[in-house]
Amino acid sequence: MIKCSDLFHLSFYKKSAYTGSIRGMRFYIEKAQENDDVLFRVWIFPGPFCFEKTADDVKQSKTFPFCEESIAAIADWLNEQYMQSPSDWQQHQSLLPDSE
Repeated sequence: MIKCSDLFHLSFYKKSAYTGSIRGMRFYIEKAQENDDVLFRVWIFPGPFCFEKTADDVKQSKTFPFCEESIAAIADWLNEQYMQSPSDWQQHQSLLPDSE
């Protein structure tokens, strides 16, 4: 499972997006601007392809306030999404040459 310590601090996201995966479920975290609000936008999608090469219709997203406290909430949400149907995500893991 993803721990808060597996994700970076706020200062990282001010400069760069972060991608990762957990047993076939890939995720993409970035700083985003929506109207006057700065926030985190987090996507989940099935592997094995990267974010840019994955069809938009299989991606799910959620936003969080852009603050340090949201890092724990993001980790919790990612774990919840994975646990809702781990077998669905794991079927995508087997498509990778070196399974995670």
